[in-house]
Amino acid sequence: MKTKHYQFSKQFIAAIKYFTLFFCILSSLYLIYNIYHIENFHNKYLTKVQNIYSYVRRFGSYHNNALEEYKLENHYKTNNVSLIVNTAGNVKILSEGIDKLRSELNSITNNNIWTIAVFENPANYAHFDPIRPEYLNQFDKYGENSVMYRIVEREGLINTYQSFYGCNLKLTESYTENGSHIQIRTLYYPIYNNRHLDALLAIDIKSKCFSETLQKYNNSHFTMINMNNKNNFYKIEELLPCSQLNPINIGINLLSIVKIVFFPALLLTIIYGYFKTYLIKKRYHIQRDQMTNFYRRDYYEKKWLKQHDFNLLIIDIDHFKKVNDIHGHEIGDAVIRHVSKRINNCIRSEDIAVRWGGEEFIITFKDMTNEQLYIKAEKICVSIASSPILELDITVSIGGTTATNTHFNDVYKVADKALYFSKSNGRNQYTIV
Repeated sequence: MKTKHYQFSKQFIAAIKYFTLFFCILSSLYLIYNIYHIENFHNKYLTKVQNIYSYVRRFGSYHNNALEEYKLENHYKTNNVSLIVNTAGNVKILSEGIDKLRSELNSITNNNIWTIAVFENPANYAHFDPIRPEYLNQFDKYGENSVMYRIVEREGLINTYQSFYGCNLKLTESYTENGSHIQIRTLYYPIYNNRHLDALLAIDIKSKCFSETLQKYNNSHFTMINMNNKNNFYKIEELLPCSQLNPINIGINLLSIVKIVFFPALLLTIIYGYFKTYLIKKRYHIQRDQMTNFYRRDYYEKKWLKQHDFNLLIIDIDHFKKVNDIHGHEIGDAVIRHVSKRINNCIRSEDIAVRWGGEEFIITFKDMTNEQLYIKAEKICVSIASSPILELDITVSIGGTTATNTHFNDVYKVADKALYFSKSNGRNQYTIV
């Protein structure tokens, strides 16, 4: 029981060691992989935002060059774009351009454009795609130098026509829209003409557009990047272009890495343990004799053929043929197993024991004198004869020799002659030459 418990503890400690190794390797590799993709995602993310801005800026030219028509006070609708005329007069026809702008922006934002509105100054008319009560309530308050100007001033968009490369538009922080309760960020773009604020383009983008972009990237690249997590181990924190609040925090949380790596590391440990056990068993079957657990002759003989120094014993079970003939091969096999156990108890772990034939064994020893080999042979001989095996009196005969700078075949012949002398001289004895 103690041996089994020790073996289990040893295997468990080994499994923990390999799991820790695999876990550390996978965690490190996955962390490096995610850090690389943070930089990559960050660049793609900024490119996406800049593409949105680019299409929005193009609308200014479209607006300034749009054709005008005289419209009476009314509510007009073309496709999904509503035109609200509060005061009869000439109005710019923008429905086609708004449709195209939505189409382009939806392709970039994965259909997360909530509302597009174009407010004219003075507020005689406005375009909405689609029309929403929240915008209509605001529109009713708009007029020359009123709420529209306050929005432009609040967002820092006064006289943006004077800037060649600055932010002539503004992306707000995320907020919840009254009425709809949708979480959005609004992109404001004032349209100036001859230094006069002609119109204000307002585009509501669902805030989930930004999280969906990250989720899509994570799904396609098998990454664990997150946004706005304060406990990130590694992060890139900065404001979006033309935004002054709520900086994005793109990073990696170590706990996420641990969670995702735990089961692959555990699976690798199980697979490694299985194949290691399989290979050990396979190697054992190739190297070892199944009955005695000694090395097989066909495996170890080739090693001895390359060796030149020997301390060698040949051990043969006396009268083994009679054991098989009288008691049967099953008893004979059991005798071989018991004899091999007693031999194994008499030798060291570094000594080499080989089942050479049916009932014949060869043992080689390291760093042993002729006198020590004599003592070892005596010990083995006495151990086997000391008590019956399966109620049978079993003995062995032993021949041995020590030699240097000699071929194995020559050493074997000398030891075999010594064994023959032991047998012919009465058996149950040992001869060392």
